[in-house]
Amino acid sequence: MASISIPTAALALSAAGAATSAYASHEAGVANKNEAEMKSRQAGLEAGQKQIQIRQNMLKALASQNAAAGAGGIGTGGSFGANVNRQITQNQSDLLALSADTSSQQSLYGQQASNAVTTGNLKAGASLMDYVGSKTGPVLG
Repeated sequence: MASISIPTAALALSAAGAATSAYASHEAGVANKNEAEMKSRQAGLEAGQKQIQIRQNMLKALASQNAAAGAGGIGTGGSFGANVNRQITQNQSDLLALSADTSSQQSLYGQQASNAVTTGNLKAGASLMDYVGSKTGPVLG
């Protein structure tokens, strides 16, 4: 039966611990990346719901105004038509602002996702470098 010296066994256990720590750092970065990507998707879904709500509100308002104008014998030209065009323009502006805000937010989450993996990998590398440094002493005297 082969025997392993205590210093060799301790070194092997220490190396395994360093590798485990490095892998955990990498995995934490991946988990943060996945969370940021999920937030980006969620922001997109919420923006889509807001756009639907804005359009529904506009259609309700226009239908109500059209019904009131028709009941009052008012045509849909003139000031009523100008009001409709103003509301449509305002809603288009609201939708554009929402789209720009959502795009910016999703871009930020994408950058966070990219940075999360890089950070995890850097921490993993630093963990391994610390281990090697603790076993070999300072490299730069």
